[in-house]
Amino acid sequence: MEENDFAIQLQQLVSQKVEWYNSEALQDLLVKYRLLHTCIKNLYDVLVKRSIIESDPYRLDKRISEIKLPPTDVFSETDLATIFGERFSDYETMLDYICTYMRFSVEELNMTTVKKLLDFNKVFEWTNISSNNPKMNTRALAIALSNARNGAPSVLQSMINDSVNKCQGAVDEIDKSLNEYGLFWREYYKAQIRKMVFSNPGFNKENAMSSAVNEMTEIKKNFVKALGKTIPFYNDLVSEIIDEDLGANKDKKQEAVLKKLQPKVQKSVQKKNEGPSSKDLLITTVISLAGCAPTLSQLRAKLSENFNLLFEKKKNFLAKLFDALKKALNIKEKERIVLVKIKDPKTGGERMEKLSVISFMLDIGKKEKIYNGIATKGPEYSKIESCNEDVILSFVNKQLSEIQSIFTKINSLDAHFKNYVEASLKAKVKGMQIELSALRNSIVNTNKKRGEYISFKEETEQMQKLGITDE
Repeated sequence: MEENDFAIQLQQLVSQKVEWYNSEALQDLLVKYRLLHTCIKNLYDVLVKRSIIESDPYRLDKRISEIKLPPTDVFSETDLATIFGERFSDYETMLDYICTYMRFSVEELNMTTVKKLLDFNKVFEWTNISSNNPKMNTRALAIALSNARNGAPSVLQSMINDSVNKCQGAVDEIDKSLNEYGLFWREYYKAQIRKMVFSNPGFNKENAMSSAVNEMTEIKKNFVKALGKTIPFYNDLVSEIIDEDLGANKDKKQEAVLKKLQPKVQKSVQKKNEGPSSKDLLITTVISLAGCAPTLSQLRAKLSENFNLLFEKKKNFLAKLFDALKKALNIKEKERIVLVKIKDPKTGGERMEKLSVISFMLDIGKKEKIYNGIATKGPEYSKIESCNEDVILSFVNKQLSEIQSIFTKINSLDAHFKNYVEASLKAKVKGMQIELSALRNSIVNTNKKRGEYISFKEETEQMQKLGITDE
């Protein structure tokens, strides 16, 4: 194969594959991680509520910047509530980091991160959740879940079993996707060297092509200049490049590389014949709403703490006595109302709004439940999927409007807490900008998918009016 022909075909195929991974495959991978996170969150909540494990009081304050695995050392079953409770909490928090803060794109998801994700998926052996499992964390999870099932209502037992099964299925699919992606990323890395290093002004191509040693020398000499210091130098992959350029049977090796990067014929033909389904695009929009669930959970927890701080005042003896009498006489607490300055994100105008704390928190809880149901493909999802497109689009529009309203109010509350919580308590106020940023990204992502659906629908209808079909 001519050198230029190989280089051109390689870059074209890699570019197409990158676009496919960024727009489809890696987004599907993120959806699978979100399903796993939702199931783990459900299991964590059950174990805490049934007092099997202790809730980690510092879990929302932990700052995560990279994937880390929980400890694996052995501990006594008597320490299950504390030690395993903290490990399972860290596992759930790490999943939240993966789903909320990691960018699922070819440019960001390198081989090092893929390896960390594959190792993270092995924290629990979902195919063997047994009290006899040799791995401490898996064994502890099996004991904890067994204790949670003991005496629990049948509905709760079914939920636990369903969550475990879905975790197993999700991890299996994630591992498969990551392994396939890992094979592609090797070729992407090699293609980037050919594209960036080979075109660097300091790269002596004539000298490089004279021998394997010289090519390795030229690549090493120009690697950092072309790709920067953050990209690792993988000797084995660079050796593959040299083998494809100068090794025996180099033509066959080049053809094998191009073959690896070819799109799957069966899927391409199917898409060409059948065309995309407008309802499938709309359902993808619905599924993207599920990304709001874990962030809403975090925001609800922080809001609860901040509201308590907002209403906490320095109390004298009489005030404390009065509170004790109200509790003793079962007198209901006065409804908590907050007067907040709400800034309209579109106009920039401001208005004062009375916010009922209980109603607002209930609204957030309801949204979280709906989106969790979508993520786990529970009854909520099945009900939506069975509807026609107009009803589904109306649901999406309503959800986007309401979640945007919740976002605006929480953003205003974030400033309100910082200004109006008593000075001696301000250090305890939980900042919410990180979670608000994540929620904004989820809203933007869903809006984008809704726009893609509407554009596709309008284009399809216009073509039908003109008598143009795919047949």
